[in-house]
Amino acid sequence: MSVTVTYSTTFGDYESFGWEDDQGIYEEATVGGTFEEQNGFLPAFNDIFSIADHSANPGAFAGTEDPDPIVDLGIWDAFGTFSGTQYAASAEYAGVDLGFIVEAADGSYLNYTFFASPTHTIYGEIGSITFGVGLQQDSNGLYYFDEELVTIDGLDTIGLNGGVDGNGDVIDRTTGLNDTHNIVNGLKDGDASALWAVLDAAGYYEAYEGAALTEVLGVSETTETELELAA
Repeated sequence: MSVTVTYSTTFGDYESFGWEDDQGIYEEATVGGTFEEQNGFLPAFNDIFSIADHSANPGAFAGTEDPDPIVDLGIWDAFGTFSGTQYAASAEYAGVDLGFIVEAADGSYLNYTFFASPTHTIYGEIGSITFGVGLQQDSNGLYYFDEELVTIDGLDTIGLNGGVDGNGDVIDRTTGLNDTHNIVNGLKDGDASALWAVLDAAGYYEAYEGAALTEVLGVSETTETELELAA
């Protein structure tokens, strides 16, 4: 498995919003503690990401739609686009318009079942998640940020189920077992605990704290400066 976390050079410029440059995406205040006991970007996200009215600001899909979704939306497809290679949302916190972009893994798509069974469930293999400020769309309709803050890549390498069970059926959101729904819907609701849980289970924190464990776990941390030097 290989998860790479890339920070922008301005990542640490937002300390007033709850995270510090040297804490990364999370830094355990208590080893083995719960998400509520963490410091860093993801816990701060929980504090400042909020959408007052999801019907007015539901987020949106972008990119190529899935030509062969597992769940056929039927007539519900007439009500909008519920599939793509991206899903993005931006919150309404005063002082920083923090948002996120979820990218599907190569060859995969992100889908929402709407009223088709299982209802209101997100599925599809996640490749990366980028957090930033100033959510925009390019001429092709794809989302990007005026200022990226942090990107978590390689989420498709750590054994997430993509919201699909062993029979190839979409896992109902109500079971609590759909990794994709738990992560994406959680972020939309201002709750990064599901994302933290899968990273923690994959050993990301240990790799962040001790470089000696990076090679063993196959998890790496990269800064933008290091990437520029390696180019």
